[in-house]
Amino acid sequence: WTKDELAALSKAIKKYPAGGAARWDAIANFINNLCKQEEPRTKEECIEKYNQVASAPAAKDTSASQAAADDKAWTEKEDTLLQDMLRKYPASMEKNERWKSIAEGVPGKSKKECVERFKAIREAVKKGKN
Repeated sequence: WTKDELAALSKAIKKYPAGGAARWDAIANFINNLCKQEEPRTKEECIEKYNQVASAPAAKDTSASQAAADDKAWTEKEDTLLQDMLRKYPASMEKNERWKSIAEGVPGKSKKECVERFKAIREAVKKGKN
């Protein structure tokens, strides 16, 4: 998978939410229309790559984690800092203030990036339990 294809996969996952009719066909078409590779991606390849990205630790495969973290890879250290900050600032805090505080504890990451990473990790954990 090229960087462009991974970025397109990331965008398509957000554009076509789970539960939509023919979601994976739409995602494959989106990637193929955007990237115009010699060999178009099948929906099966898209599903397989998405599952790899969703379950991969951030530090192991930077190209895959870039798609999962909206084109900015998370290192193992940043993931650990995020987890530490999530424990330090409880969900009982006001939401905006909590995420602002969490982001301050993870150098180089914005509030939005922290929220998105948290959601990606939460989804991966949910999928792992099924």
